[in-house]
Amino acid sequence: MLKNLKMFLIFLSTLAALTLALKLLSWLPLNVQKGTLRSYGAIEDVSAELRPAKIFLPSYFPQYLKWPPSEIYAQKGSVTPPASILMHFTNQNTGEIVLATSQGGAGTPELKSKIEPVRIIKEEDVLIKGRSARLYLAICADGKPCNKVGWQEDGYLIAVTLKDSAAEALRIAESMLSD
Repeated sequence: MLKNLKMFLIFLSTLAALTLALKLLSWLPLNVQKGTLRSYGAIEDVSAELRPAKIFLPSYFPQYLKWPPSEIYAQKGSVTPPASILMHFTNQNTGEIVLATSQGGAGTPELKSKIEPVRIIKEEDVLIKGRSARLYLAICADGKPCNKVGWQEDGYLIAVTLKDSAAEALRIAESMLSD
């Protein structure tokens, strides 16, 4: 009877040690990755883990765009706002990434999109719902036109890059802002 009790206690101790070791192994990568760029499966995952004050999402999408975002990347920053977030959206017919939205605070790393202008043709100051913004008429690496709009809102630097007309890029940008 005493031998069975001793074996049972050894079994419980081993089980507790194993559970603790597994918890440590699952906790360690998350803490090592806190300041690194990570891919997320859904916007809700970014909200839950990084708790940004706001995630700027367009409410207007041209009909050819696919929802939800095909790719979401985020990186926790060391300042407020706490995260840089980049989302890619694809053309539902071709699967090509045609829209990128990004946001980050001053002092947070700028995340590089898969569609970035490589040659600026023209820059101009524009107003988006009364806010100052910068519009870049440009060409992407694949030689296709891509227009970028950038502005500041609530401590965030926000950018919209679209492989479509400047008017569509501005319309998407406007839809990300409240009145």
